[in-house]
Amino acid sequence: MKNVERACNEFVDCLHSAVTEDDCRRVAERTAHSLGFRWFAYFSRRANGPNLLSSYPKSWTSHYFDEGYENIDPVLQKSRSPSGMLLWDGRDARSAKSPKERRLFDDALSFKIRTGLTVRIPTSQNQFAAFTLAVDDRSLGLDRFIETSQDILHMVGLTYHAHVSARIRRTPPNGQKGSPLTQRERQCLAWISDGKTMQDVAELLGVTPRGVKFHLDNARRNLAALTLPHAVALALRQGLLE
Repeated sequence: MKNVERACNEFVDCLHSAVTEDDCRRVAERTAHSLGFRWFAYFSRRANGPNLLSSYPKSWTSHYFDEGYENIDPVLQKSRSPSGMLLWDGRDARSAKSPKERRLFDDALSFKIRTGLTVRIPTSQNQFAAFTLAVDDRSLGLDRFIETSQDILHMVGLTYHAHVSARIRRTPPNGQKGSPLTQRERQCLAWISDGKTMQDVAELLGVTPRGVKFHLDNARRNLAALTLPHAVALALRQGLLE
């Protein structure tokens, strides 16, 4: 349970620093792996159409939308569960309500997407969101974990939805951007520039070393730096750590 709590604390910390869709995708992918899942998917249906962030193979997500499966996928339909969470198994094609739904199950299995859970989140008007964690193989250990951790997993889904829907900032049409670094990324780089190790920074900020590495990797990527020392030098040169 301590590992689960640590993974969730790191998830919240990293999510607070996520700015772009790609940032949010990396946070969810890391969290899914930490919790024992292979993939995550966040689907939202808004007035301007569906949107998907996921770590599923791109060939699967392209096929999914090409076939219009988002309109008949049972995990995206109106929830009958008070908790808003659905546990599903793609091998149970016998429960399919139509030939196309049965084909959806079969196609998912062909991509080894076998089982998982989906937190379904109704929003205002006709909008809708769902957060999914999935695996390519089912085990008693995973079933036991899901059964005993439903509240935590439900919280992860709701928290992810809240941050993604409220905090993603897309690049303006004119291509202008604000600061390339988040506050947490600047904090981590500042401590590294003072000679602190990742373990030191983790203790100073009250997060895990994995969380610190995540922020430093993001900072290096956002600054187009080749190495961490290069990222520190660029951040100092641009006055981002003052």
